[in-house]
Amino acid sequence: MKDLALINVLAVLLIGWFGIITAIVLVSIGIYTKKTWLIILGAVFAIPISWYLGGTPKFRYIMYGLPIFFIGSALAVKFHKDRLAWLLTLPYVGIMGWLGFTVLTQ
Repeated sequence: MKDLALINVLAVLLIGWFGIITAIVLVSIGIYTKKTWLIILGAVFAIPISWYLGGTPKFRYIMYGLPIFFIGSALAVKFHKDRLAWLLTLPYVGIMGWLGFTVLTQ
C-alpha cells in the first residue's frame, strides 16, 4: 500500500507543475553555465508531462517530440551556439506558458 502512495506522489511531482518548472530551470541553468548534463537532466524532467499531454488530441503529435528540443539545446551548447540553445527552449516554454495561462484563466 505504501508503494502505491509513493508512486502517486512521484507521478504528481513529475507530471505536475513541479516537473515543468524543474525542467525549465534546469535547462536555463545548464545553458547559462554551459553544462550539458543539466540540460539533459531537464529533458528527462520534461518527458513525463510531454508524454502525458501527448495522449490528448490537441497535442498528440507535437508533445512526444518536445523534449528533443532540449537535446538539441544541449548539442548547441556543446558546439558553443548559445543563441541557438536558447531558441530551442522556446517551444517547450511557449507551450507550457500557454498551458499555464489556460489553466489560470478558466
